[in-house]
Amino acid sequence: MIYKIAINIITAINVFLYGMDNQHYFNKVSYPIVITLICISLSLDILYNVKYKEEKILLLNILYILLVSYIYPPSFILAMYMIIEYIEVRNYNKLNIMLVIFMYIFISLKMNLDYTNILLGVVSCISIYEIINHQQKVDKLEKYNFDLKEENFVLEERRKNDNKINCQSVESIKIEERNLISQKLHDKIGHTLAGSIMQLEALKIINQCDYKKGNVMLDNIIDNLRDGMDDIRNTLRRIKPEQGQININNLKLMLDKFTNKCNIDTNLKVEGDLNEINLVYWRAIIECINEVLTNSMKYSNGELINVEISVLNKIIRLYIKDNGCYQGDIKKGMGLLGIEERIVNLGGDVYFNNEDGFSNLIILKR
Repeated sequence: MIYKIAINIITAINVFLYGMDNQHYFNKVSYPIVITLICISLSLDILYNVKYKEEKILLLNILYILLVSYIYPPSFILAMYMIIEYIEVRNYNKLNIMLVIFMYIFISLKMNLDYTNILLGVVSCISIYEIINHQQKVDKLEKYNFDLKEENFVLEERRKNDNKINCQSVESIKIEERNLISQKLHDKIGHTLAGSIMQLEALKIINQCDYKKGNVMLDNIIDNLRDGMDDIRNTLRRIKPEQGQININNLKLMLDKFTNKCNIDTNLKVEGDLNEINLVYWRAIIECINEVLTNSMKYSNGELINVEISVLNKIIRLYIKDNGCYQGDIKKGMGLLGIEERIVNLGGDVYFNNEDGFSNLIILKR
């Protein structure tokens, strides 16, 4: 905008100075009138560029300066770059710009304007075209940037809502599980205890007059309580998750946190019955995976880490491999030495390799 106004002012000054060098242009009009007419055009141009940005003002200024050109021909140059600007604002075909420039040259020659003034008009037209074209590109990039920010904002809000929904879903599942547990315990224990209490109250009365019948009733109460205890155990056993499921979920959570924190993808593959892995082995497996992840992040510069856990007939196999580039020989620091010590103490074997990325193979005996 500032560049456009500057070009307009410089061109207007040159138009006036050109008239002073050619006095015959002032036969129809005096100096003050020319200055006033040009200042009015500049005022309309500044009003258009700075405040209103309405095409009507630009079109009005074009018509005005064309009328001024009738009494002061050198001012025709001011109309040309305004017409170029109008074509750009209206997004007309670019060929129209070339047509306008040729018409300008032709009309200027008819007006007997010298080549310097004509060249100044052409340069002004090209300059205005380049400035407007550049500004349109900047506006387009700013709009694109704004749209990206808005899209990112929408995605962030959606992510927050999804997290909120997930948290609510997890909380709902917890509540449902608690409700299920309480309902089953109520059905099993409540009825058993209520019946046993009633029988005990009756036993107090019966035991005073019929000791034999009271013993029979006491045996029934014991059987009822024993059955109720078995029902409780069975209920808790059914709702309690398997140890393998708990540990594999903890491992998945650890890998997800690592991916989010370090921007390194992880892939987990399991084979066999994970419930065959005892707690001691699970603790060692998770600690080893955590150490290898840290080692890969520091030294391998990889983008993907594969983790495989296989429960076979005689062994438990853990294989961890990244797709990075590990330079030099493997130097066993505290982390890798800790892995070796931990696995050897469990009677297992550990192997490290860095030929194609960094890999760690752990064998545990079942």
